[in-house]
This record gives sequence, structure tokens and C-alpha cells, in this order.
Amino acid sequence: MAIKEALASKLAFQLADSFAKEVYEPDGPDLACDIDEIEDLAVLAARAAFDAVIARALMLQNQKLPDQLSCPKCQRLCRVEFEKRSLQGRMGSAEIQEPVCHCSACDRDFFPSAGNLATG
Repeated sequence: MAIKEALASKLAFQLADSFAKEVYEPDGPDLACDIDEIEDLAVLAARAAFDAVIARALMLQNQKLPDQLSCPKCQRLCRVEFEKRSLQGRMGSAEIQEPVCHCSACDRDFFPSAGNLATG
């Protein structure tokens, strides 16, 4: 985990550098820009990055799911589909694509998670 934390910090610094150069031009904010404006933009960027990182990581994780999973009740194979959902995290909400399966035999939905797969 420490390696991932170090990498995340390095990438966050690179993102901040790129963000500042794009928003404020290479010379940085002008002298009329106060700390409140800088902080407002930093919070906006952090929330957008939070949403994007969560959505992208879960999308990559979802790609590891098989096309079909067994219903936990009757074991019938059901197609894995995805629905948009808003997830509430520590920094706010993130829009994700949540995997969902529907078993027509049991008339129930089930939600596969990476740690609890029941593949058919």
C-alpha cells in the first residue's frame, strides 16, 4: 500500500502542476488572484479528480468481470449489465457504472462485487 500511496502523491503533484499551468498560464496566477479563489479552484479540481479516479478505477475493475454470472439463489447464468449510479464517498459523490445482473427465473437482481464472484 505504501508504494501505491507514494505513486498517488507523485501523480497528484503532476496533476496539480498541469492544472496550475493550464488554469493560470505558465507564470501562475496574477497578483489580483486571492487565496480564496485559488482554494475554490483547488477544491473543484480535487472533487473532479476524485470522481474521475473512482469512475475509471471501477470501470477497469468491471472489465475483469465475466459476461455472465450465476444467480446466487438458483445458479442460472445471468448477463452482467451496468447501470449508472451515484456513489457517496469521503470527498463527495462519484458517478459510476455499477454491475448488475437480473435472474428472470428468480425475478431478482443481484450485484456482483470483485470480492464475491459466483461465476458460472
